[in-house]
Amino acid sequence: MSKTRVVVVLWLCTVVTSCFGAVPRVQFRIVGGSDTRIEKHPYQISLRKSGSHTCGGSILNANHVLTAAHCVHYPHSEPADFSVRIGSTYRNEGGKLVAISKINIHPEYDDWSLECDIAVLKLAKSVSFDSTIKPITLPKKDFRIAEGTIASIAGWGGLHFQGPSTSHLQQVSVPIVSNKACSRAYENFGAVYSYHLCAGAAGIDACQGDSGGPLVVKGVLVGIVSWGYGCAFNGYPTVYTRVSEFLDFIKYHM
Repeated sequence: MSKTRVVVVLWLCTVVTSCFGAVPRVQFRIVGGSDTRIEKHPYQISLRKSGSHTCGGSILNANHVLTAAHCVHYPHSEPADFSVRIGSTYRNEGGKLVAISKINIHPEYDDWSLECDIAVLKLAKSVSFDSTIKPITLPKKDFRIAEGTIASIAGWGGLHFQGPSTSHLQQVSVPIVSNKACSRAYENFGAVYSYHLCAGAAGIDACQGDSGGPLVVKGVLVGIVSWGYGCAFNGYPTVYTRVSEFLDFIKYHM
């Protein structure tokens, strides 16, 4: 069985809760974090499908947000099925709700392996910036980040693997893990490529409900929550889409 095929099996396990006792590949939520406020993460958005929170994302400018492709890649779905809540510490109240008018998924996105897991969404109307709503800074194309660098993730969702969700925005700081070490961790589950970035440690990580959310270093968006094995499991960091590798795609759709 190929690595890609193993990843597919693990991802599908999430639909049926388990596959003969295997730990499933999952979408994401914050684990090991603490309450924070939107003023500290004003670029953070709640992506909603049919009115319910499903993923995180980042504000790019007054008209666009960035998220993971798997958050918006559904059979027969339309842009009108999605909206974003911006400017609120709380997942289901406050801030502003803005409809989505166009979905731009990376043309090489693979729904089975989650390769090129990135999408730019156009808002139905422009938003105004204030202390709770601000765009995130994009990295330069040659951006490099050292192993062990501390990054920040934030989002709404459960507090541990298969645990309850939370309505209050959570934040946690996680260390960057080298792609070499990350590849070793996932050698039996899926490929880690140069356009990936890994971060996390036992007890602190992203998990269900935070897919598409931002990984930030010193105010710069370096990663998008994509996939992983379990939640905050020792030796299995989260795999992020490396934003600096997709700047042309992002800017083309902004």
